[in-house]
Amino acid sequence: MWTTDPPPSVVARRRPGPWPRLRLRLGRARRGFTLLEVLVAMAVLAITLVTLYESFISTVRINTSTRGLWKAMIYANNELARIERSPSPSVSVQQGDFPPDDPMAGYSWRREVADEQPFPNVTVRKVLLELTWSIGGVPQSYRAQIYVQSQ
Repeated sequence: MWTTDPPPSVVARRRPGPWPRLRLRLGRARRGFTLLEVLVAMAVLAITLVTLYESFISTVRINTSTRGLWKAMIYANNELARIERSPSPSVSVQQGDFPPDDPMAGYSWRREVADEQPFPNVTVRKVLLELTWSIGGVPQSYRAQIYVQSQ
């Protein structure tokens, strides 16, 4: 029978006072992240983001440089093909800048036409076309040449 005191098995399971609640709350608080773990995670995230940013910036730089080079190559190819189809140009050196409304604005050009004799009694005209431009203050250039029959 029950007396005023509970049986010994119930006493062993029960803890006196507010301590069970306090221990339960402390146990939940220990399940979170420590300050050190958060700092390590932030450091790893920062290193990863800096690496991704540097990769993105270098890709943009390479893309800009390549775009400028392709533009120069296409223009030089078209210009040399036009010279090849036309009558032989006279020996000269010419240079200039493209006007602001031209698609090649920002580029400078230099065309040099000279006679060369690769073999005895054979004279050809060498047409050298050089394009220069600047990307971020760094000068860039592209040179192309063609040999045409002199008249």
